[in-house]
Amino acid sequence: MQKLWLKNFEFHINPATWNTAQDLVQAGAVRKLQEVEKHFWVAKITDSEDQEFEVEVMITPHRIKAFTCECWPAGRRLMCAHIAAGLVKIRQFLEQKNEARQARSAHKSSAEDNRLSVSNVLKNATGADLAAFVREYARQDRDFSLALKTWFASQFTGAENPFSLVFDTALPRNAATRALKDAEIRRIRKTLLNLDAQLAAAQEESNVLAVYQITTALLQKIIPILPKPDSPKRRQILEFCQNAATHLIDLQPDNLSPELRESRRSFLLELLERNDYPAELEAPVTAFLYTDATETDWFERIRQLFDRTPFPAPQRILNLFLAALAQRNLPEAVVRVLQDYDQHSGLTKKALDCLYQLHCWEAVLAVGEHLLAHKTLNPLQIRELENMILKAAENAGNKSKYKSILRGMFQRNGSEAVYLRLKTLSGAGWPKERANLLGKFQSAGNIAVLAPLLAADGDLDTLTTVIKQQNNLALLQQYEAALLPAHQTFVRNFYISTLSAYLTEHFGRQAAEQVRRHLAGLLRLNQVALVKEIIVALIGRFPDRQSLPEELAELFPKSSERFAVPPAS
Repeated sequence: MQKLWLKNFEFHINPATWNTAQDLVQAGAVRKLQEVEKHFWVAKITDSEDQEFEVEVMITPHRIKAFTCECWPAGRRLMCAHIAAGLVKIRQFLEQKNEARQARSAHKSSAEDNRLSVSNVLKNATGADLAAFVREYARQDRDFSLALKTWFASQFTGAENPFSLVFDTALPRNAATRALKDAEIRRIRKTLLNLDAQLAAAQEESNVLAVYQITTALLQKIIPILPKPDSPKRRQILEFCQNAATHLIDLQPDNLSPELRESRRSFLLELLERNDYPAELEAPVTAFLYTDATETDWFERIRQLFDRTPFPAPQRILNLFLAALAQRNLPEAVVRVLQDYDQHSGLTKKALDCLYQLHCWEAVLAVGEHLLAHKTLNPLQIRELENMILKAAENAGNKSKYKSILRGMFQRNGSEAVYLRLKTLSGAGWPKERANLLGKFQSAGNIAVLAPLLAADGDLDTLTTVIKQQNNLALLQQYEAALLPAHQTFVRNFYISTLSAYLTEHFGRQAAEQVRRHLAGLLRLNQVALVKEIIVALIGRFPDRQSLPEELAELFPKSSERFAVPPAS
């Protein structure tokens, strides 16, 4: 079906069809025109022979998408005069509707011009009148006065940083030495919101000087009056400090003059010395300041800051100095500094976390190994520290260090997962690595680690030797599932031997109950025949124990079998 525009469809149809359609419209043949759904129109058309046809048209929004008429024979696609007449009426209706809309809009504009709106007042007032009004209203309303100063501060050229003057006006006296009242908090937030809008505008206009002035003034003036960390009012103001620090740090160096670049990092460094510095700003500011520590002059400034700070240094200054040392590839120096803080474990742990977050991997490795070797840590702390330095070794690409850490972890905890990682990492060198581990564990008598190593590696022959040397039934029971059925004879003889030794020293029904509990584990492994062999052997060795066969028969409560002393051979 041909797609046509409503505004000029007559130029794209048969002229005879168009002429007939015009005659129908002039004769008033188009009736009951309505938009039954959006863009879907229906009309009744009566021709010269008084025949009535219904036409349907789809227009979205000004293009004729589809049409049909009751006069159409099957297969017809071209527009008939009835449809063309309906389209003319639709176009007339839409044009009239648009003219009415324009008339209403013109009337509304005329009425608006006659209203006492702010826009009309500003258009008609003179500059002198406006200045007089602003001056008088600012004298009467403190909030308006403060908003006026904030809005136009950037145009004031009488100060190095005009936005600092805004805060001097907005902040109450002695605000840094007392708790702020609710009304004072609200007034400060209004000022901060106005400055936040100006900060956004300055960023959009790439006005880096204005961004620098607003953010530095805000941080310098607001940090001293922040409520205490446990105060619910703190959050209302702190977010503006965090936002300012982010915008200041995010200024692109290519857009800054050398003087402004130096002023930015000097300002942030000096800010760290404040005793009231908020902990919430430490991480982003440290991450920004330490990156330039490769520059000798800048590193010297960081070192001087650390040196003149009384011991123990605050966490933020300690973190920055350690990160600067790491940036200069001096991990051993990082460890030496932290040795002075061995009695301040909280500072040391947070410093290590900071180095980890900054991806100072070599420093993390050095500090982590120092803590493992010289600190008394609980098992949970050791596991967390091992995982941290293992991740650092992996990210640093230090394969030998990675293996060394894995080896130490396995020697400490005997984890099968760590053992398998070490095996995979060793590749073709695994036999030598494994032999070294076995030698160390055997010489140290560290069976708690050696046994899982052998089980994980499938070396069951050596495992049976270790169990036999230890003569420990609990150790056998830990790995008996792996030993059966290939070493069933060993398992059976070990049970008989150790349980016989136990019965030699223990008597009565209580001892028989203990033997039954030991054998119950084998039954859970479906080793019924093996258990019966062990029972027969034990009863044969201790024929005078009347409670022993009775108690062991309880292992088979549904069986009528009774265990008797085997005949002498």
